Amino acid sequence: MHRMTNQQVTAAVACACAGLLLTSRSEAFRMIRNAGVGRTSSGSTVPCNDPGGFVHWTTSSVGWSLNPANQGSKAGVVGALQNAMTSWNQVTPASYTVVYIGTTSRGFTTDGVNTVMWSVGNGCTGGCLAITALVLQSGQVITETDISFNDAATWNTNGSDYDVQAIAAHEFGHTLGIHHTEVKKASNRPTMYANYIGLSGRTLESDDRDALNCSFNRYRPAVLVVAGVETGNKTMATLSARPNPHGANLRFPLMHEDHVRLDLFNVAGRHVATLVDAEMGPGEHEVAWDGATSQGQVANGVYFARLATREGRTSATVILAR
Repeated sequence: MHRMTNQQVTAAVACACAGLLLTSRSEAFRMIRNAGVGRTSSGSTVPCNDPGGFVHWTTSSVGWSLNPANQGSKAGVVGALQNAMTSWNQVTPASYTVVYIGTTSRGFTTDGVNTVMWSVGNGCTGGCLAITALVLQSGQVITETDISFNDAATWNTNGSDYDVQAIAAHEFGHTLGIHHTEVKKASNRPTMYANYIGLSGRTLESDDRDALNCSFNRYRPAVLVVAGVETGNKTMATLSARPNPHGANLRFPLMHEDHVRLDLFNVAGRHVATLVDAEMGPGEHEVAWDGATSQGQVANGVYFARLATREGRTSATVILAR
């Protein structure tokens, strides 16, 4: 039996277009339009070229936390969520990075933390399996999203219903601004199909990928800009960052002795720490960061590192998940 995955965001649309069959897959995906400001679980369906636009992120990196209460603590849940995130991260040329950064006690509320949780309620009742809420700023900019799975259903990660990964992939699509597709067919349905479609919902179809690329191309996430200076200069070696159990390691090569400044910023572009401001010799360099700043420890989440030398500037996304 098919059940709605997100009644509040899309129930009216799912009912209204249940009999449609579009022959052009590239035009079948739909985006979420909501010109309001604040928290919402509703939105109208619009095509990619709608003059009124649609909801979207202005950053390419989005960190997610899991509230392990109720069925959120089941074995395999974290892996299922990460697999669902990976399906969207692999879409090209879009360069969004949706990442798991750890657990939280936060709930389905506006608090600056993107949270996945299991609960009864939050607007998800009856046949609803999960619901997504968006927090919007002026201009239809997404600043936070939360997903609430219906804890009244029995959830599994072993391939039986209801499948966490399949529903999570669908809901993460909503958090990226994608509405339900208008593709209607018996097999190989897009992940953003309105009803639960079992394990096949784990894998994105071209319709899903086209939707994300639509958002990426229309609202290209800006390279981090600090004090009006673009940090995407490609003239120097790449700065890379990888998590470690205590924070993150940032690595970069120098071809010759140079003055190096390595700064960290939060997703709002505010400076949080300077890790290096000194002359350094040639070779590979690695700097560890445990979240310490002059103002104390920062919270787990997504940050941006900017490396500046006489050669130019480069940047990297830093995931802090201790």
